Amino acid sequence: MNVSKLNDAVEVLKEDLGDGLVACSIFTVDAGLNIAGHNPQPKASALFNQVTSNLIKILKAASFPSLGKYYIVDLEDSHMAIILPLGEYRWGILVDTKKVQLGLLVSIAIPNCIEAFEEANKK
Repeated sequence: MNVSKLNDAVEVLKEDLGDGLVACSIFTVDAGLNIAGHNPQPKASALFNQVTSNLIKILKAASFPSLGKYYIVDLEDSHMAIILPLGEYRWGILVDTKKVQLGLLVSIAIPNCIEAFEEANKK
């Protein structure tokens, strides 16, 4: 993994979301440790890592389709958490919904995150 390119990916997200980006962290699945981010929240990364692993297991046990490219948690006080499962890594994003439109997030920012992550993960 090219950590320098991951930091570039975080910069792209900051440009896409501006003041609407509260925090983000790219972290490992095996240990839940942050490797890149903006205002990282290590405790949140570790907990969302656990939630995501449990959600994957629950979907499988329920014979539901597998988790897709991301999931969104609508939070109080005009905030959303977005989690992107990316193989051995996960990217957690916290946004202020008063400052970022959902369409921008889903149509531009998330696809840009995935593309930038894939670029950083090239061998």
